[in-house]
Amino acid sequence: MATMSAKALGLILCGAVATAGATDLPPLSDTAPTGEHFPGKFIWADLFTADPAAAQAFYTGLFGWEATTIERATTSGTHSYIALANGGEPVAGIARRPSRMPDAVHGRWVGYVSVPDVAKALAAATAAGGRVLFPARDLPLRGTQAIFVDPEGAELGVLHSSSGDPGEYASDPGDLIWAQLFARDPAAEGRFYASIAGWEALPDTRSDRPNVFVLASGGYSRASVAPLPPRPQAKPGWLLFVRVADVKAAAAKAISLGGRVLVAPSDAPAEYWRAVIADPTGAVIGLVQLQEPGKPEEQP
Repeated sequence: MATMSAKALGLILCGAVATAGATDLPPLSDTAPTGEHFPGKFIWADLFTADPAAAQAFYTGLFGWEATTIERATTSGTHSYIALANGGEPVAGIARRPSRMPDAVHGRWVGYVSVPDVAKALAAATAAGGRVLFPARDLPLRGTQAIFVDPEGAELGVLHSSSGDPGEYASDPGDLIWAQLFARDPAAEGRFYASIAGWEALPDTRSDRPNVFVLASGGYSRASVAPLPPRPQAKPGWLLFVRVADVKAAAAKAISLGGRVLVAPSDAPAEYWRAVIADPTGAVIGLVQLQEPGKPEEQP
C-alpha cells in the first residue's frame, strides 16, 4: 500500500477538519438513543484525495452511496467536505488533499475505530512506540477524533462519537465490513493495538498462513493482521473492505467507472470472495462478498 509522509497527512487532516467546521459534520448515528459505544468497532472512514469530485462520482456509482457536500466559506475561499451515506446511514467522508503535497495524485483511505477515551488511546499509542499524527479535536455533532501512526508507519484514526456508535448489526452491501493490517511483524502489531483499542489478538485458525491474527472485541471479530506481501515496494498499512452483493460485478463496474482491479476475485468456492481495487484517484479499497458455503449470496 502506498503511504504519504506523516507530515503531509497531518497537514491534510488539519485542513480537512477546518474545512468542515467544528459544527458542520453530521453525527455518526441517529439510531443510538442511549449513546451506546462499541470499543474496537470501525465506525467511520475518510478518503483524502486531490480530486474529490472524481472520487464522489466513483463511489456513488460503485456502492450507491449518497453524497452530501458541506461547504464553508473562509478567508482563502470556499472549501468543501463530502459526507457519504449508505441507505441514509453515515459511512464515510471525502476531503481534499492539497496538490502541493508529495505524491498528491494518490488518494488515501483512513479508518476510525471507536474508543472510550481518545486522549488515553493516544497516550497508549505513544507509550507503545507510535506517534500522534493529528491531535484530538472535538467536533460537537461528531465527537472527538484523532489519527496516529503505529510503530511500523500505518495510520489509524480513533473516534469517540458524541451520538453513539452505529449498532452491532450485520453489515449490508455498501457498508464497511472489515479491515486488514499488513505488517512486517504481525504479532508485535497485534500487541500494540491491544493496548490502543482494547482488541484481543487471536491466531486466525481459519488461515493456512502462519502469523495471521484476528483482532476481536466485545465478542466480535473486528479486523485482522497479516504479514506484509513479499514485494519490494510493499509498505505496512490498513486496507478497508466494503461489502458488496456480487464481487465480480462490482470489480467490473469499478473498471467501467475509471478504477483498476489490483487483486481479482477468485473462482474457487469459499465462505467469502474478495477483490482489491483502486479508484481513479489511486486510493485502494477492498471488496467482500459474503455467502454460505457452497451457496451464492442472494442478489438484490
